[in-house]
Amino acid sequence: MKETIHKLNAFLGLWVIISAVWLQGCIATASRGAAALPDGIPETFGTSAESSANTSVTTSSRPETLPITSRLLDLIDSGELKALVDEALKNNPDIKALAFRLQSQRYLLSGPGSQSMPKVDAGFSSTRNNQEYNSDTRNIHKITAKVSWEIDLWGRLADEYTAADQEVQAKEQDLLKARDALAARVIQAWIRQKAARRAKAIETQRLAVLQQIEDVLIHRYRDGIGSLDEYAAARTRTQVAKADLSAQQADLADFIRTLELLLGRYPQGQLTCGREWPALALPEPDTPAAVLLNRPDIRAAFARVDAALAQASAKDKARLPGVTLSAELFRSGTTLSDIGSATTYWVFLGSVFQPLFQSGRLRDEARAGHLEADAAIQDLHAVVLQALSEVENALTLENQLAVQAKALGIAATESEKSSRYFADRYRQGLDNIQTLLIAKEQEISVKLRLNQALADRLSNRVNLAIAAGTGL
Repeated sequence: MKETIHKLNAFLGLWVIISAVWLQGCIATASRGAAALPDGIPETFGTSAESSANTSVTTSSRPETLPITSRLLDLIDSGELKALVDEALKNNPDIKALAFRLQSQRYLLSGPGSQSMPKVDAGFSSTRNNQEYNSDTRNIHKITAKVSWEIDLWGRLADEYTAADQEVQAKEQDLLKARDALAARVIQAWIRQKAARRAKAIETQRLAVLQQIEDVLIHRYRDGIGSLDEYAAARTRTQVAKADLSAQQADLADFIRTLELLLGRYPQGQLTCGREWPALALPEPDTPAAVLLNRPDIRAAFARVDAALAQASAKDKARLPGVTLSAELFRSGTTLSDIGSATTYWVFLGSVFQPLFQSGRLRDEARAGHLEADAAIQDLHAVVLQALSEVENALTLENQLAVQAKALGIAATESEKSSRYFADRYRQGLDNIQTLLIAKEQEISVKLRLNQALADRLSNRVNLAIAAGTGL
């Protein structure tokens, strides 16, 4: 028996060698190159197109070489906001659903991982027949144990596991990206509702001033020293201010409900907070290459490239011969009690499978695998360009909003002076009510624009932080 097994093993080895030599000229096994950032990435952000040709760098950096160096919440000086972000991460149903699906994918990873390990199955069968020569009906009970093992000679099964593992890692990065995006949305929703509260306070202030002017004018008219036109104009502006205040209240309620939904709460519109602006530090992006490798979407794209390369390699190796070893142990008897004392029989089988003709299916699948890998690399490049664009846009907008905030701050100060000046002139009888109302409207308008500019600047800083790879 040992001699027979040795001969069988020698035959299997010779067949594998001959098949591999024969296929060497027919198949090109995928070379597992590591995905890298594309060439031509500038050393700093804001580099002009003319100078980027001289300052561009070629990098083969991988995501695992550069860990995240800062946290989004470290930029915010607000305990209230940090608590809200933590609540959203714990209770938001979309994030919880993504986490459950990721956990499900991790469990399914054991499928491809088990393909390279021996498989053991046990079985029991019971039959009743009359196939013996005397036609007597008999019961036959049989218990078996089967072992099978596909030897991974070429690493095909290892490549399939690598592809599945990289897909899971890509989904892990997708979850990190979703968490970062949720945190950014919570912060921005919090900023919007805070801006709405400030705008409501400004509109309330305007309404109070206009109501006061209207009261003065109605008394002046009743005393015979004012005109009906002045009172009508003031009353018109008061009613418009009431409508604007109502619109601001509606916007505030909508912003609060949006924030409550992100937190996983019932949207009652009852979230309360102050009107003071938070201290949100300006993120300082690192070099473009470091920024890119800190972003979860770039890391996910890297993982998907690796998965596609591994899958292409596995499809190439599917055309090579396969070796399978199997064995079966069994006992049988006419009664269940006979099985315990029955003789144990065994069968050992070694087999070689060589695909020869499948109408080009395996060849086309291998070609398709390489094209999918090329497509994944192009997807990586597209994500890189989008990421660089997001950082550049956020940096440009930060500069423009800084100019706007400074100009509107000066304008707000000057408009307050103008309102006080025309109020004094009106009280002294040196100017009419229309001039005072115009000055007040200008003051309120500038304050509202300044409030919105400050909110936009804070919101853009959150976008800049996310674009620069500053996650949770």
